[in-house]
Amino acid sequence: MSTPESIWGNRDTHPVLAQYLVDLDPYLLDIGWSFESAKSVEYGLTDQSMLNHVRNGVFAIVRLNDIAPSFGAHELSDDELRKVVALFTVHDLHKLRDKQGIDEEYDINVDEVATLVDALGVGSFAPDLRIETFHACAVDHANTWNSNPEHSTRTYDQLRPYVRLADAFASCQTPESATVERNQKGLEVAYPGTDLELQHHTLDDVKGVFTNLLSGAVSNVLKERFGYERLLIYQDGCVYLTSGYTEVTIDDELIGDVYDRLQSEIGDSHPAYDDHDALADNLSTQSQGFYTINDQDFFYAGARNLLYAVAVKAKQDADPDSDPTDSMAETMESLNERLPIDIDATTRVAPGYARLVYTFKRAFVDPLVDAGLTDEDALTVTCRLFDVDGSVLDRLQETRDDENIDLTAGGKWDYAYAVGQHVADRARRDHWQDVPGEVAKLLITNLDALDEGWEDIVMDAHTGQFETEIRAYIGDTLRISGNASPPTAEMDELSDPFEEHHATRRGKTCTFCNRGTTSNRKSDMKAPKSLTTLQAGYSNRIPADAGQPEKLLVCTPCQIEFSLRETGSSRRNAGRIFVHLVPDYFYTPTMWDLYSDEIFARFTGEAMTRIGRLASAMFDIATAEEDCDRRVETKISESVSTVLREATRAEDGGGRSMIEQLQNGFDPSAGFGSQTLSFYKPKDNETEFQFFGVFVGLAVASTMGLRAYVSQSPIPEVRGRDYSEMVRLDAGFTTVNEFYGREIPLSKLRTRLGAAAALIQLGYALARDDARFAKYLRTVRNKPLPGSYLLKRAVLDSDDGGTSRYLLEEADYLDRYGNLTNDADTTTAINK
Repeated sequence: MSTPESIWGNRDTHPVLAQYLVDLDPYLLDIGWSFESAKSVEYGLTDQSMLNHVRNGVFAIVRLNDIAPSFGAHELSDDELRKVVALFTVHDLHKLRDKQGIDEEYDINVDEVATLVDALGVGSFAPDLRIETFHACAVDHANTWNSNPEHSTRTYDQLRPYVRLADAFASCQTPESATVERNQKGLEVAYPGTDLELQHHTLDDVKGVFTNLLSGAVSNVLKERFGYERLLIYQDGCVYLTSGYTEVTIDDELIGDVYDRLQSEIGDSHPAYDDHDALADNLSTQSQGFYTINDQDFFYAGARNLLYAVAVKAKQDADPDSDPTDSMAETMESLNERLPIDIDATTRVAPGYARLVYTFKRAFVDPLVDAGLTDEDALTVTCRLFDVDGSVLDRLQETRDDENIDLTAGGKWDYAYAVGQHVADRARRDHWQDVPGEVAKLLITNLDALDEGWEDIVMDAHTGQFETEIRAYIGDTLRISGNASPPTAEMDELSDPFEEHHATRRGKTCTFCNRGTTSNRKSDMKAPKSLTTLQAGYSNRIPADAGQPEKLLVCTPCQIEFSLRETGSSRRNAGRIFVHLVPDYFYTPTMWDLYSDEIFARFTGEAMTRIGRLASAMFDIATAEEDCDRRVETKISESVSTVLREATRAEDGGGRSMIEQLQNGFDPSAGFGSQTLSFYKPKDNETEFQFFGVFVGLAVASTMGLRAYVSQSPIPEVRGRDYSEMVRLDAGFTTVNEFYGREIPLSKLRTRLGAAAALIQLGYALARDDARFAKYLRTVRNKPLPGSYLLKRAVLDSDDGGTSRYLLEEADYLDRYGNLTNDADTTTAINK
């Protein structure tokens, strides 16, 4: 048996887990388990494939075995753990058989078990296990009245508690369900004599990167204060293992600890927040002669880093080869008549450094003066911090009272030209090689001498409202083992969204999540211009009584989310489609690292997608079990790798840049649980854009083994727990809902993807013109045999009619499954 291709790369993981990923996981793909239901919406459960059920159980038991010994519990040897993994892989054989009555569900003979063991290669994975032990697991893994414990073996008796524990965790759809009494009793059976406890935290709201970082902050605080060890990661929370029961109260102290940890983690989570050049790129220049610093940047990067960034930006603008504007030159010449220094009015050197001075005065000095840290005015303090000569300061103070010159007209602060010239002169006199670094060091040294608490004052001036909003958000959304925070001072300040909608036409509510605010000013919710390019991906609504779209009102948590995405992504196009990925049902820390490093990391802004070849690989996956010859020719594991490869090709590999993750560069260990991809391509019409966006999103999600919510909103309106199907499309996809369906259960996912792939292949055979797919979708809706119709058109349009030879399968598939109303449930025959 040749080894199939693995999508997980060569990671340094637990040796048993590493062997599973190479030796077993690809075979589960090849026999079709990624589309075979372990749990299904048809039975009132949340869709979960057999592949993901096995993956979840294997990763969970390996993680549990890794952390349980730290609480004094028994650690399975590698040989024992390998046997548990092998047994768990085949434990759900009864779900793959033809429908049986409940009395006969576990009446499975040894030959059936041997067939599956041979197909998966688990016998060679755990060669010490006898077929009788595999059989015992298949008929007695469930603690139910209809199981058959009389077939048990001594080996299975020893390993049964761990197999059942893996199965219990693998079936838990939410953090709450993972910590129920049944799982607690399973721990007691597997680890007798210990005091192991399961706890969890959840967040009642999901945004994206910010949610991940908040979960990371909560997880770290719980570990440091209460000894919690992270076991499972859900989209909106985590499950922990701990020793003994300790009730955690969410109070002001805990909320404060989480907030402080969150702020610290965000600053350390991405290299851009320590990269002064990258921070400088975020600064926008205003006509009044200063740089705009978003308050979010203070929250992420801190005052010191931003001071360096402003100095870097000013050095870039202090260009000796550029001429100043007439207004600049006129002001500098007027100052030369009044000051004992000569400002160079022929270049942009002084104006460039003047922007540093004015920005420093606005963002750093003004908060210190307003806080009463000094009795001196802002002009005097600014000059002293820059070490400006006393004679120059005296003349500037005299100029302030001169009625013949106004240095603050129109929001300007033209005193900065004199200080900027001072910076240029000192850099030249002292032979500064690193001007930004030397200027920042000078200012920080003088600020520390003024008062060591300057940084707290500056940060509070820029992030004080952020702290109030985020503390309110944490208190409002965080739950720890079901416990919520009592109302806090910050939560009491939150406006009520219903009252805001009810009392005013457009009250203080967030456009994306309908959240209120602690601020009394509606203007505080208007996002800075630096974020509007990203918000343009979500359509403004024009109220019936308004003449034009209003600016979007965005709550502080959403503003932070968008700002984080600016750092983690490169695309700013309007009208994008967002694919919100949801684990099925969870990650473990190791699984999250694997996804982040081996799969998510491929979706950079430079990655190119070739839809035609991606569709060809997706069609191979969809039809693999319908055509045995095709299955032998192209294994599903190979096609899965092809889909991911064709979605994320190197820039010189052809294709178009279409799909990108929104948290590139963020440390996966700092935040976890949620992942969002954005899709964009040049749009010929809305129908084709939605068709291709949904197809690429679903193809990528299905090959990753993840559930998905596909939306036109950058913030998901629902969490994964709010729908049971494998995929849900939001209400905006009206033009393609008839083809894909609004909710796509696992039982329909393969045929929907196969039909879309077949349509793409046939459409591209007619013409490489995406605009025509609106017409092709009408053909699928209106023609009884759309595949045959499109194939005939392609044959007639080709020179030699050869198209029919390699598109017959696609045409037949589209005939059978193209129209959603004719699509039959897909099933897999176990003994094919």
